[in-house]
Amino acid sequence: VVFQVEGRYEEYCQKMEDLISSFELIAGEGAAKCYTALALQAMSRHFCSLRDAIVTQIKLARKKLSPELPKIGTGLSQLSLFDREGQHCTNRMALQQIGLIQGAQRQVWRPIRGLPETSVAILRAWLFEHFLHP
Repeated sequence: VVFQVEGRYEEYCQKMEDLISSFELIAGEGAAKCYTALALQAMSRHFCSLRDAIVTQIKLARKKLSPELPKIGTGLSQLSLFDREGQHCTNRMALQQIGLIQGAQRQVWRPIRGLPETSVAILRAWLFEHFLHP
């Protein structure tokens, strides 16, 4: 579901870029900025809120299932999958609102790269058990 939301956000950004370019052809360079800035900011906030709500639901479902999951033994299983994503999105938007960060709204919705935290936690635990404490 998160990937679908991100895909829709990308579609929205593409359509806004098309709209801006067609508006600027008629009205001139930079003319669309004052009209589209608030719309981009509001929609980015809505998509971010929707994504945070989905992540919260995933966390709750994960928390309910966590007693059923096997324990790793080193305490690394307590790492959360999405702890920093929601905070990053909220912090970035707050900084953009007060004007400390400027730039494309797309950076808020950059796809997550790398392995999920749970995979990293399992790998760390295995490496710790087999190489540091054989």
